[in-house]
Parts: sequence; structure tokens; C-alpha cells
Amino acid sequence: MSGSYDPTIEPAFDLQERSEIAGFREESSGLEATPLDRPWRDVISRKAYDFVVRWETGGRQYYEQVIKGRPIWPEYSSGITIGCGYDLGYHTLAQFQADWGTRMPQSEFERLKPCIAFFTAEPNRATKVTKAKHLVQSLKDIVIVWDVAIEQFDNSKMPKLVGNLYGALDNLDRLHPHSRGALLSLVFNRGTGGFSSNKDRYREMNEIRRLMKSGQLADFAAIPEQLLAMRRIWGPDSSLSTRRKEEAALFELGLREQALTETLETLMPSADEILEGVEGPLAEDHTDVETQSDIECDNEELLEDIFLEALGPTLADVKWNPNDDDHPDYRHLPKPVAPPEFDVTAEDIEALVEFNAFDPKPGLLVFALRGCRIVGADKREDVASITLGDQRPDHRDYRCVIGVLNRQSKKLWAYKASTVCNATSVLTGYQKGQRGLFEGNILATGCYTYTVGVHRAGTSGEIKGVLRLANDSTGASTVIALRSINDVVYDRRDFFHKCAPADNIHPGRRNTGFSSLGCLTLPGDYRKTSKTHSGIWADFRVALGMGKVFDNSDMGKQFSVMLVTGLDAALASRLRTSGEIADRDKTDAALRRLRFGSQGPIVAKLQQKLGLAPDASQLIGPITREALIKRQQAKLGWADGILSPEMDNDLGLGVL
Repeated sequence: MSGSYDPTIEPAFDLQERSEIAGFREESSGLEATPLDRPWRDVISRKAYDFVVRWETGGRQYYEQVIKGRPIWPEYSSGITIGCGYDLGYHTLAQFQADWGTRMPQSEFERLKPCIAFFTAEPNRATKVTKAKHLVQSLKDIVIVWDVAIEQFDNSKMPKLVGNLYGALDNLDRLHPHSRGALLSLVFNRGTGGFSSNKDRYREMNEIRRLMKSGQLADFAAIPEQLLAMRRIWGPDSSLSTRRKEEAALFELGLREQALTETLETLMPSADEILEGVEGPLAEDHTDVETQSDIECDNEELLEDIFLEALGPTLADVKWNPNDDDHPDYRHLPKPVAPPEFDVTAEDIEALVEFNAFDPKPGLLVFALRGCRIVGADKREDVASITLGDQRPDHRDYRCVIGVLNRQSKKLWAYKASTVCNATSVLTGYQKGQRGLFEGNILATGCYTYTVGVHRAGTSGEIKGVLRLANDSTGASTVIALRSINDVVYDRRDFFHKCAPADNIHPGRRNTGFSSLGCLTLPGDYRKTSKTHSGIWADFRVALGMGKVFDNSDMGKQFSVMLVTGLDAALASRLRTSGEIADRDKTDAALRRLRFGSQGPIVAKLQQKLGLAPDASQLIGPITREALIKRQQAKLGWADGILSPEMDNDLGLGVL
């Protein structure tokens, strides 16, 4: 989230409403509800989350430089407030114990107890204000650091407020996460009681409830007007009026995004249609974007039983496609390819680099092999050869290998890993895909630039020292990711999405399975307080020349990552051991591929054949790969985004 301070957002936390919120606690039981069948992080967008945090706290810079982490009294009818807008005056002692008992020293907890249920509303407000000022002065040595405050906000406050929202309104599942976030902001500020109140002060909230109950898009479109109409209560110049105006804008943004994704399939023209009406041929673009497309929630918990038992596919239905010919990762490979076990050497990795026309950055090369295992071990380090076994991913366990090649010494390091999203993400990706939303993907094979940076920066799940799919430590590269939005098994007829999914390389973070929306993961974890990496993930970092403890000097280091399948490696191994590698024509026919990250004059030739402007860097990026996919889909009815000699012939391109 942004740490900048916006002086127009004084987190007096807009607490004019709090005394009335308290009075509604018993009043909201008769409201409509939407089943909340997923973790709260999946409910709102990252943009909406940042919006709520900004309004509730002022942002990290405000918290650390203005509030300085101390208890405050935000005036109006508030009580003493700590952390990210946690007003002790509107909580019970039991709630305070549950929310903060393990998050602060017992001595500080005891000193804050007199603030429970104390707030500065009438009657006798003047006396209470004096007491509030005295309390704040006496407690000014208590400091709650930002990391603790935001962790409490994420893991205690947010789940409760999202639950309140879902308990108050119908049809929230039909809204875009931006729009849900706008309504969540409203609930943070005004509570849910206003949705059923007959007081004139809450007439707009009551109308929002009616509009949501209808479930019609036309009624949803009228909600921003109701948010704006609430400004009558506070006047046009108040911070609350500004908040309502920004909530209305966020809700409208969600409506626009929803309209776009609901018509997505009609917006997927052929490669020829892409160029129609464009002045000059379309050119490749390798620049990063500032904001990634996918939410970095990584499914920290499995779905609730009620969600898993919903109509349609369940978690048990998620599986890897059993037919290699039907999966875009494997369709291009000749058959048969691999024995049950095979040895891989530096020579084999270099052959894959050469015949895929990759041009990796100098230094250590990261290789990721989708669908294989290290025979007899979880890792091999500083060796000349590694024995691998053929297998397929299953979205549940580590069934891939990620390794490092020292191109000078020819030594290899290899670790068990995953290069696919987990099963929960496949299921939620399908469910959200039915509503035009995106979650969960498989990063297509190719060669990518990764930069050391921060995963889920500014959240309680922050991990410093991961490899980000980006050209710098904070951006996100646009790539082509595969999404299964029609079922829960990936195949070559699925949706290839040009997006910035931030499919980083990070620790799997679970004792069983791994956490991934599409990121590449290795067994291990990260301790935020000590900045310490652990497990096989930490060993992998060491192989890359970094320590098990994060150091700021790691930031910005770059590596090329070659992602192919275990069968690609098995094919290279077979050509070497059989001696066929010396026959350049035979090797070229077997291994030659053009895919994401391929580079050189042959790429410029492909771009020309696809009607694109030849790229100055002669590098296949998202635009070239998208054009190839659309050509495949138009000609064959399916795509894999890979140009093999056979595919070149099928498409009549004459490139290879």
C-alpha cells in the first residue's frame, strides 16, 4: 500500500458516526446477507484494500511520522484509539483481550484497560473530553509499531468488518471487488445498522440495501449516486464528503471493470483484426507496469466447506490434465520422450538455452523444470549431473524442480519445487472466471527476467528477498498467463491472458502443500521480524549468492529464469546420451522452439510474418506471443503459444 500521507485525509477516522454504530449492534440481525464463502482477501481488490487502509489510518507515513504509533483521541465522539483505527471506546474488554492480548506487553494492556467503553459522546461531553486528553497524555509512551498495527488490522479487524458487510447486503458476489471495497469503506465508517434504519440520516444507506437486493446491474449503477447524496449530512467541505465522493468513484471503477470482463470473450479478436485500424503494424512492448493484475493474497487458507460443496466443480475435481497432447506445455513435444529416470547436465541446460533462442543475462542461470522430481532426494547441490524422474504436477504437492546453473563451472544446484498454482486457486479461478474476474494462473514456459524485491509489500504477508517477475524490484512484467475459467483442468483451449500477474518465486509457506496463485514456490518460509528465510527456499537463495537472512544489498539483483518442462530436459538429455546432439539438423528439428523470451533475427522474421513491426530488441514479449496465439486459435481452434517446426508448418509461416 502507499505509505504517503494525504493531508486531506485526517484519520480523525471519521468517527462522527461511532456513537450511532454502537447503538446498531443489536439492530442488524434482520438484514439480508450474502454467503461469505471465501477468505476476506479474496473479496476485495488490492486497490480497494489500499483505499480502506488510507482512509482508516492515513497511510504508513502518517501513522509513523504524525501519530508516531501512539494512542490518540481523534475528537468528535471517539474514544482512545490505537493501531489502525482501533477505538477502545467501542469495544468490550473481551474483544480487546482477543484482539490485542498477544500483540502487546501485558503491562501496556493493563494501562489501556481503563479506556474500554469510554468515548466522548453526550451526556457530559466536556468532562469526558478533559478525561480523554488526560488519558492520551498519560499513555504517550506506549508505541504500537506499524507492522503490529497492520497485522492486527488484517487478521482481526478486516475479517470482522467484511463479515459485517456480507451479513448486511444481498448479491455482493455479483459486484466487482472494487465496488465491494467501496461498500466496505462505508461500513468501516458508518457501520451496517444504517442499511435498515428508518432515520432520515440513513435514507441513502437504506436505498443502497434496496438496490443491492434487486441484483440488477441497472440498480447497482445507481449506488454511486446514493454515496454522493450522503454528503448532505456533513457538508461539501468535510473529509467525510470527500470519502463518499472517492467511494463513489471506486464503485464506478468496479462497474467499468466488470463490464469489460463480462464481454471479454467478444474482445478477443484474431491477429488480423488486432491490426485493423491501427496506423502501422503493432510493435512489441517489454516495459513493466506499476500495478500487477492479480491480487497477492495467495490463498493463505483453504476454502470453507460451504464453498467447496457449492454447485459445480469442487476441490476434489481439480487435477492436472492426464493427456499430454491436450496441455499447451506438452503438446509440442515429440512422443515418446522420457524414460522414467534421466540424467541432466549443464550441457543439457545449455542446449535448451541455445535451441529456444534464449539470451539469458550474464551470471547464474535459474532453470525451472515443470513436472519432474529429483531422484532420491529433495535437493542436489554443486554437482555435475542430477538424476531426475518424470512426473506431472498435481496442484497440491511440490512436483517440479527449480535449480541454478553456474555457467562457468558447469555445476548444478537443484531443489524440489512447484511451478504451478495450487488447487484452491484453480477452483477459485474457475468460480471467479464465471463472473469475469481473474485469479489463479499458470505461467507459460519461456525465459523471463526476475528481479530481487518484495512479495506482498506492506502487508502482514510481506516477504523481502523474493524473485519478482519484473524488470525492477517494484514493477510487474506483462506476460501471457494461462487461465482455466471454464473448468478446473487446464488445457490448450483455455484462456491465454495478457496481464501482469506477478508470478514471483517465493517460499511455499505451508507445512502441507504450498501457497500460490501462480507463483513459483519452494518449500520454506520467511520470518518477517528477523527477515530470516528457511527451508529449501533458503538453500535456493544461498545458491544464488544471497544469505538466509535478507540484506538490503540483495534488492535489485537480476536473474534470467528459463522455465520449461521436465520432458524438454529429458529430450535434451536423450539427444546427448545417444550422441545425436552432434547432428545439428536432427537436434534442431527436435529442440528448436520459439516462445516467450526467444531472441534474435529469427524472432524478427516471426514478427514480420505475424504482421507486427519487427522488435528492435528482436525479443518475443507479450504482444508477439499474443499474436502467435491468436493465429493458432484462428487456424487450429486451440493454442500453445509455442512455435515448433511442426507448428511452423501447420500455420504456413515458414519461419523455422
